[in-house]
Amino acid sequence: MTQDSDQHDVYAYGVIAPSTLIELGDSFPDPAGYAEIERIYPSFGGEAASSAYVLARLGVAVRLNGTRLPDDSESRRVIDRFTDAGVDCSAVTLDGDTPVTEIVFSSGGERTVLGTYGRMLADRAWSRPSRRDIASSRVVCLDPFFGTESELAARWCLDEGVPYVTVDTEPDTELARHADVLIISEEFASRTFDRIDYESIHSQYTRRCRGLVIVTRGGRQLLFGRQGDPVRRRAPFEITPRDTAGAGDSFRAGIIHGLLRGQSDDDLITTACAIAAMVCQTSPGVLHSPTPRDLENFLQDRAGDAADD
Repeated sequence: MTQDSDQHDVYAYGVIAPSTLIELGDSFPDPAGYAEIERIYPSFGGEAASSAYVLARLGVAVRLNGTRLPDDSESRRVIDRFTDAGVDCSAVTLDGDTPVTEIVFSSGGERTVLGTYGRMLADRAWSRPSRRDIASSRVVCLDPFFGTESELAARWCLDEGVPYVTVDTEPDTELARHADVLIISEEFASRTFDRIDYESIHSQYTRRCRGLVIVTRGGRQLLFGRQGDPVRRRAPFEITPRDTAGAGDSFRAGIIHGLLRGQSDDDLITTACAIAAMVCQTSPGVLHSPTPRDLENFLQDRAGDAADD
């Protein structure tokens, strides 16, 4: 169940949760309505966890840590699934008192998530990050949700000279300002900013942040760029989505995969868009995330489909 080697390319620190994906055959019902269940899949959730799994499927050596999970059958199922994919789960603690779980309803390319993440945050149900594991990494996949522990992980990244990629944190935070890549989702932007002007939102980040800033918008054009440069846009690959749960986490995995390969900003975006698109076309998408050969074939087949302005 664990790996003995300290060798890993990515240290993923953040949310891990058992999950159940319920795929509906109909549209999501109105209140007091009804929808037929087509399939039920045992799965997993959590931003860092999903990114770690996608990276492992791409052949990247990943060590995962974060949420403290109960020592029960559901948690062990998730750890076994990750270990089978090649994720090093030796740092994950199975002695938590807080049941962390989610249920995802998927229908027609849309998804609704129910979970106990609020309870996890209230109980501070996570482990401390490892400076040693950060120093041994080439890139850190860092969730911003663990308060002082997330900030500590970011500080250690700076001290050790290890780049980190984070998501969905406000522009004035230390986490945002020092990230090598910062990804802001449409959902986060819509509940954080009074006025939804995506170019203005992107500018608020690039004025304060030293790294690449990406604002994603689901199936619409994303914005990306760095401090002092004009904002750029890129259309995602056109697909017929089946399951969008984990799309953003898969996008971050694509960014990290590209960083490990030394890609330019343009190529980072293309890689991330491709991986997210491939994940969204299957169900459960993250469980069927691409292998390196899958990614190569997709990019060859869809060359020129995603273009920036």
